[in-house]
Amino acid sequence: MPNTEQETRAAIADFTVTKVHGQPTNQDIDILDDELTAIASSFPTSLGGGLHGHAGLVKTDVDYELLAPGTPFIIPVNPGVYPVGVIPAAQRGQREAEHKELIKEFEKCVGVSKGLKDLILQAIDEDYLLELKVPGIAYLNVTPLQMITHLRLRWGAMDYVDINALIAECDATWDANEVPTKHFNRIEKARRQLARANVQIDERVMMVKALKSFKDAGDFDASIREWEARPVALQTYANLKIVMCTEYAKLNRQDNTTARATGHASVNIVEEVAQATEELVAELTEKHAKQIEALIKANNEAMQQLTAAIISNKGGLTPTPVIKVSTGEQSKKAQRWAEKCRNATTCPHCGKIHPNRTHDQCWHLEKNASKRPAGWTPNGSKST
Repeated sequence: MPNTEQETRAAIADFTVTKVHGQPTNQDIDILDDELTAIASSFPTSLGGGLHGHAGLVKTDVDYELLAPGTPFIIPVNPGVYPVGVIPAAQRGQREAEHKELIKEFEKCVGVSKGLKDLILQAIDEDYLLELKVPGIAYLNVTPLQMITHLRLRWGAMDYVDINALIAECDATWDANEVPTKHFNRIEKARRQLARANVQIDERVMMVKALKSFKDAGDFDASIREWEARPVALQTYANLKIVMCTEYAKLNRQDNTTARATGHASVNIVEEVAQATEELVAELTEKHAKQIEALIKANNEAMQQLTAAIISNKGGLTPTPVIKVSTGEQSKKAQRWAEKCRNATTCPHCGKIHPNRTHDQCWHLEKNASKRPAGWTPNGSKST
């Protein structure tokens, strides 16, 4: 019968993390760290304050202190098979129930830890973790945090190339086509990564860069003037993010309102154009049908005259009957053809238009091979 450890480990196996191909970079490890933290935090526990699940299994003490100040995540020890010490009879039931909860908490923590290690081994080629592997017990006594730390120190340590790339990320200007939050989040992530390399980016510098970006984008002049009028103590980077995101949201709502107002007029114009186009097509089709009708009539008359001339020159010959085609019938055929051409759509099988055949009758389909004309080829066939 599966216990809490096995059930938890199996539940974590349903999650996936980004696969790293080859030597992991600092960026790869950061992504893996974020993914593991999100997964671990989804398994609740009372440990570490109880608000961040088992995130403490992949976070250092310093990083976890930022998540839950004053409530360190302490990995529980095995409480044993039964409560220790002499237990008065009146307290036995309560002590046993408490002990069962301790066992459940311990097994759940072990299950989360093993499940996270399984995911790390799925994401990272084992070549980069072999130093931690112990013969006989493999990674049994290694924690997920030790794996992440090993990867950072041994393979994903930042060099001058990484640091310069992160500094460039911090210097990047805001793209007015994206939500400001995405811009701020990228910068904050780059600053955290630089801090691990002992490179500090001054908050005041980041604030000046952000103001310049929003100034260059336009539409933020009023909010920037209000910002500059604030007391210096309130001019913090955190407050700037709130002000600019709020202003962006307000401007975005106003733009959407204007777009909706003009959009109704645009719809009316589109409908009018569509109706005019439909009338024009109908008119052209009618004219085309009349032209075909006149042409057929002229051809019939010419054939009759030609036959009569042949008979007069070859006296005694029995004239070959001339099959007259009803002009009214031809006109209807022309109209039906024009209607098929209007309604025909591009076939998804051959990418062409064939008004005389449905998409299901396309010659490119093997089931219609018997209907293909002689000499037909997939690339040389023509729409009919």
